[in-house]
Amino acid sequence: MNYYVIAAAVIVGSASGAASVYWINRGVHAGWIVLGALGIGVGCTMVLTAVALLFSGRDGFMVLHVVYLVLVVGMPLAGAVVLAFASPIPPTILAFCIVSFSAIPIGIYATHIEPFWLRVDAVELMVDGISKDIRIGVVADLQTTSIGDYENEAIDRLIALEPDIVVFPGDLHQIKSGQFEVRAPEFTQLVERLVDAVPIVYLVNGHSDTVTDLWQITRGTGARVLDNEIETLELNGNLFHLAGVSLAGRDYEPAAWKAADRIESDELPGVRILLAHEPDAIRLLKEETVDLLISGHTHGGQVSIPFFGPPITASRVPRDVAAGGLHELHGIPVYVSTGVGRERGNAPQLRFGVRPSIGIIDLVAGD
Repeated sequence: MNYYVIAAAVIVGSASGAASVYWINRGVHAGWIVLGALGIGVGCTMVLTAVALLFSGRDGFMVLHVVYLVLVVGMPLAGAVVLAFASPIPPTILAFCIVSFSAIPIGIYATHIEPFWLRVDAVELMVDGISKDIRIGVVADLQTTSIGDYENEAIDRLIALEPDIVVFPGDLHQIKSGQFEVRAPEFTQLVERLVDAVPIVYLVNGHSDTVTDLWQITRGTGARVLDNEIETLELNGNLFHLAGVSLAGRDYEPAAWKAADRIESDELPGVRILLAHEPDAIRLLKEETVDLLISGHTHGGQVSIPFFGPPITASRVPRDVAAGGLHELHGIPVYVSTGVGRERGNAPQLRFGVRPSIGIIDLVAGD
């Protein structure tokens, strides 16, 4: 559906720009010119969005995509039309046209640079009772339709950091309908390469993948999909319990609540961790009962406004927690990855102020 949103941006830009030229040349007051151009722009945007939604169905991502392209394509185009054809141009309109061009580098950066500017998010958490440090690698929300250089680079960088265990908190892929059988082997090869370097790898599902998908991708690789299960192992001389809960649609099944109850039990001495796609899985836990909740899902909001944070996080946890990193919520340490990939489909595929990341969580001995 991208051609609809591109068409929206072009129509808005050319129509509002042409209208502004007409009114400027007729000597209309600058304030009315701006209001008129905005009215035409909003009207065109609404019409094109409605047409696009007829094909895509109810999709908030499509609306966001239209608005984004209107801002970074339509506005500069309108400014260019005015500068090229209007004469004379009132100072206020001239200033508006010049400012509109600032959207071009912002759009280029948000679409083509920051989404691929991968960083390592390294945090440290003190845990009582461990004898030797444990390094956990986190790869969240790879969320891609295929494996390319960028995804392979993320895995290479993680391997170089030598984690003791790697976890994938959901949304490993966002393969288009009907393409899974064709694309799945690429993901299997990626997992195999990781397991060759870090033999202990666990996954849970998210919204764009299913437990069945992950079983097919990981079959024969040595990686393990946790479906409302608890895995107990020894890591660097420490007893380590990892519970993984599965999403069923938009919620957790009773089996997820049971797995959370078991990981909270005092009958499981040692390090206790819950792996879930959403940080909202905190509601499965009682206060101060596990050592860590590891999640992804929010992408850090994908867009973060300076001094405010992400306006949209698709999560009920506080915005500063959903923005990513290590926090404490209800007495439980919660790590939220900003993710490696970004939302696909009809969504605007951008990041601004929220770089993608692979996570490194060093569990160190507490008091």
